[in-house]
Amino acid sequence: MSHRIFRPTATALLLAILAGGAALYPLHALVIDNYRAGKPVFARLVSPGETFLLGFMHSVEHCPVHDRLQIGADYGMLVVETEFATSRTGLPYAAFGDEVYHREADRFRITNMNRPVAEIFQWVNRHYDNTLQFGDGAPIRLDSLAGDTLLRLRIQKISALTWGWMKARTYWHHRSNEHG
Repeated sequence: MSHRIFRPTATALLLAILAGGAALYPLHALVIDNYRAGKPVFARLVSPGETFLLGFMHSVEHCPVHDRLQIGADYGMLVVETEFATSRTGLPYAAFGDEVYHREADRFRITNMNRPVAEIFQWVNRHYDNTLQFGDGAPIRLDSLAGDTLLRLRIQKISALTWGWMKARTYWHHRSNEHG
């Protein structure tokens, strides 16, 4: 009789150990926080080589700017390209080192940048057209995440358990439409 009790108990214990190990498995995510509130408003798993675009309207020249970032082998962010419509106040005017400056019909581009950046602080406002885009996906309006506020973008190493909690929290944040 005790043999029958042991088998389900041992199986449950083994499943609990496996679930606990899986919950602690390390993942890497692009996390966007509402910096003032100290709350995550967006999270997406990332892998080395993956790229994304950050777009915004330049505050002085009022022209669109798009920065392409890549996830490095060490899960750091690298600015690899920037594109802008004018090359005046506060915008690049030349390439440095191995970078390549392109002048195209209606815009300028700098490629081969490979500039590491630990985190990005971006003031988001619906008038600045701040966007985030992965691959061919639809652009995400950053003001839709937390309203007009300061956002911090960074790559964070987290456990699978933390990832699940963060996704649930950002889901409920957006569902309740509380931006603050």
